[in-house]
Amino acid sequence: MLKRIFNKIFYSPTIMSWAEQVTVIMHGLVITSIILVKFDNVSYSFWMTIKALIDFALLADAGFGHTLERSVSFFFSGAKKLPRNIKEYENSNEVAGEPSLDRLYSLLCTSRGIYLVLSLLTIILLGTVGTYTMWNLFEMGNQSKEFWITYLLMGMQSFLMVQSIKWRSFMKGMRYVSDLSRFSTLMGVIKILGFLILLMNNLGMVYLQIYLVTDTIISNLYLRQFVAKWFKSRGIKIGSSFRIDKEIFSSLWSVSWKSGINTMGYFFTTRGINLLTAQLKNSSTMAGFFFTYQILGFIRNFAHTPVYAHYPEYYGLIAVKKFKEFKDDIRSKLFLLFAITISGFLFFGLLGNFFLDLIGTDKRIVESGIFIILSLYLLLDLHAIVHGTVYISTNSVPFLIPGLLTGVIVLIGGYLILPVYGLFGLVSVQLLANLACNAWFSTYLSLRLTKWHFRVYLYDIFIGGFKYWINRTKETINKIVR
Repeated sequence: MLKRIFNKIFYSPTIMSWAEQVTVIMHGLVITSIILVKFDNVSYSFWMTIKALIDFALLADAGFGHTLERSVSFFFSGAKKLPRNIKEYENSNEVAGEPSLDRLYSLLCTSRGIYLVLSLLTIILLGTVGTYTMWNLFEMGNQSKEFWITYLLMGMQSFLMVQSIKWRSFMKGMRYVSDLSRFSTLMGVIKILGFLILLMNNLGMVYLQIYLVTDTIISNLYLRQFVAKWFKSRGIKIGSSFRIDKEIFSSLWSVSWKSGINTMGYFFTTRGINLLTAQLKNSSTMAGFFFTYQILGFIRNFAHTPVYAHYPEYYGLIAVKKFKEFKDDIRSKLFLLFAITISGFLFFGLLGNFFLDLIGTDKRIVESGIFIILSLYLLLDLHAIVHGTVYISTNSVPFLIPGLLTGVIVLIGGYLILPVYGLFGLVSVQLLANLACNAWFSTYLSLRLTKWHFRVYLYDIFIGGFKYWINRTKETINKIVR
């Protein structure tokens, strides 16, 4: 019985993904607490800004990562062809079956050349726009050699991270989410220990960044080996072919360029305020905002886990139009997403400064008005992400222009309003721009696709989801009592 319970935990995508997120949160609580004490405001702001710039560098992925994962999931479910748009998807007659090995191998070969080009694009982005964005902090740090070396190492890490997207996409698309999360959890625990050793020995951010580069190299080697072993067990040696399948590339490109532009707009909507905040001259305000945003991000990512771990399965269900099975599975997970996000945000908002006092730092979370607006934006955005991810399973990206315009409005509007109304004005622009379209459009498209009436959807999520977890809790208690 114990072995059965252990296997259920060990091979559960949701539980393993949660374990991964727990290590991320523990890293945030433990390592961030030490960094808050050991780094001054400028150094902490610099460290947090280069973390945001890694996300910026990953824009070089140009939407191929998500498209690749969905494509792998399609072929793994037995599909022989990728739809290039919503019409091809609606006219397709794909049925579930054995993985299409030849299509998966062709997809892997095609992705090699794509990701070599994308990795080089990462370096160009960081060398130009990235350096310009960081210049204010370089100046505030008196052009510190430590800052420059850390930045260059971050560029190397970003190059390698783009390469790892390819292997992660294959693992997730082939339903090995639990294996990927198990490995990430192990690396997360080791990273916490590694950072603790470095920080306790008063080694600065250069050494932390060297560790991160090493961590990324090890991850790339493991992920590649895992995918290679899967193909080898089925009689295929992956080799190093860069042969491009024109049909697959055409399907990938037809949605990737749109997804890439949409991702760029989304980046400026979510992370643009981080880059704008980095232009402030008040290092204390800057540090408080970055800390608040980081912890809210940890909570949100943890809440996203129940749904995130099952995206590959949802791609497969949408591919063969099994909408009822999809709705039955996702509703309880969406209820959990809302419950964790709201309770986590409330807990942090009420007790955040208390815990900062406990660790002996003078840094503070943002004031209550900014905190409420930021929390509301992050909650609505997370909900929209879920439905947007579901809808683009069809390889259609109809929210391209709205997403891009939202990012432009946040970036330009935030830039203009920041000197006048400060952070309150900045986060208000972000929320209002999101409410104009992003917060509801992807949800509308997803519910229409899956034939889920909005009132029924609300009942299924909040009432049905609540009842589901009550029943699951009762069943668990009964099993323990017996």
